[in-house]
Amino acid sequence: MFEHLRRLILPSSPGALRLWLALVVVFHHVTRIEVGKAPVLVFFALSGYWVHQVWSRRYCNTVQPCLTFAISRWWRVAPIMVIAAVLCVAVMALVDHGGLSAVAAMPLRQAFSTLFVLGYAQMPVRPVGPAWSLDIEMQFYLVAPLLVPLVQRTSAIAALFAAFVVYTLGIAVYPELVLTSFLVPFVIGMVAARHQWTVSPRLAEGLQALAVLIVAAVCLSPWRTLLLGSEEGGWWPQLNILLAVLVLPQALVSVGRRGGPRDQIWADQSYVVYMLHWPGILLLRGIAWPEGAAWSAGLVAIGLATSLLCWAIHRYYDRPLNRRRARWVDSRRNAARVAVTKGDDSAPVFA
Repeated sequence: MFEHLRRLILPSSPGALRLWLALVVVFHHVTRIEVGKAPVLVFFALSGYWVHQVWSRRYCNTVQPCLTFAISRWWRVAPIMVIAAVLCVAVMALVDHGGLSAVAAMPLRQAFSTLFVLGYAQMPVRPVGPAWSLDIEMQFYLVAPLLVPLVQRTSAIAALFAAFVVYTLGIAVYPELVLTSFLVPFVIGMVAARHQWTVSPRLAEGLQALAVLIVAAVCLSPWRTLLLGSEEGGWWPQLNILLAVLVLPQALVSVGRRGGPRDQIWADQSYVVYMLHWPGILLLRGIAWPEGAAWSAGLVAIGLATSLLCWAIHRYYDRPLNRRRARWVDSRRNAARVAVTKGDDSAPVFA
């Protein structure tokens, strides 16, 4: 029993950890306890790690690798983004959300940023609250084919220093939700992949446990509002960075483990949960719940409905599309092999 509880609280397989990170974001949105940025930073680092790996091992050996990579990543994130946006706008209309008029006032901009997953973080009103991070991800995907060779040709210290310089200049010039503001975690992940950084599993689990204990202690402390509240001047940004640093070693351990078919489902579900819990949050916040246990009952009902929705969307929508995407990328790899054999000029330039 203790072992099962440990795996639930401190998951270490790749899919389980990603789902755990997504559920921390859900916890943040339900409770309004400001711990939601920490898992996003870890997600960015994991993205940097895996992008370095798949570009080097897969995409650079395709026809028109940059275009293939960009289309493939868009194909992976956009379908769920569109579904989430439609559901969120419907819920906003249902609960008469105050931001609905602002959304309706810019239909073309909303449609473009939703469909292409670009410019969403800069929207004055975002129907899908957590989707700002997808915009950052998509910006990273567009420049990743340039960043991977740079990381491969420089030392770890030089790459991290350059990322920090770009971050500092970006904050000074344009302190908004753009890639430069989050470049450091992406580069940390890429450098970890490039130099095959390893961490002791026991140390990684201990640091992850410390992060959980810190959140629990802060929630029980009289300084909870200052440390994890949303007020201006609070310490939650610094605390989220600390939590991300503590969890990152476990993330680096997880990428070297094989989780099996079930773990892959959890990995895929993490993205679905991350996006599709937001309509439920809008519903939970938009209904005027009576005093007493009504809010808790509503939370349980919305949670169950959201879980069923995430399962159905993953099984009948997201997974089939993802399989088609993978087959398309494989076809581009096969075409590249033929092109190399024939001496075609369209062969990959990064092979």
